[in-house]
Amino acid sequence: METQIDKATDITIVNQYKLHAHLFNNVLVDITDEDAHQRMSDTTNSFAWIAGHILWTQYSLANLLGITSENPYQEQFASGKKFDAQADYGSLEKMKADWNVLVPKITESMEQMSIEKLNAPSPFPIPYEEQTIRGLLGFQMHHLGYEIGQLGLYRRFLNKAAMSYQ
Repeated sequence: METQIDKATDITIVNQYKLHAHLFNNVLVDITDEDAHQRMSDTTNSFAWIAGHILWTQYSLANLLGITSENPYQEQFASGKKFDAQADYGSLEKMKADWNVLVPKITESMEQMSIEKLNAPSPFPIPYEEQTIRGLLGFQMHHLGYEIGQLGLYRRFLNKAAMSYQ
């Protein structure tokens, strides 16, 4: 019989995910689709592209966890895809809705994950010392924090209030 999560580090990963889930919603507050398509410079991605890339990573995580086999963000936001100034990246409302459908499913899956599953090898190399599913989840938490931080900076560029933690 597999053991459910019982290590503090694994619970911390779940709690980090819950925090990021909350902050993603907060970072979108008062950002219009018009705002989201602005860029800080010719060398940066837009707010919409970063948000879409976050959704791509979440669908990829959901795929890995066996929650879904679809990823509607694959074509435009997959790893290595570059920003295209002519592309229609969709609405933030749609991204937010998709996010809020995925979050409870991913959270539940992580909360129910066994120690054996967490210790299983990552299905692909990750830039993280621990090459396991636990390491992959740890890297995902870093990636979410990094991307949400970029959106927080964009908020200030757009003359919006700082993102709330409430």
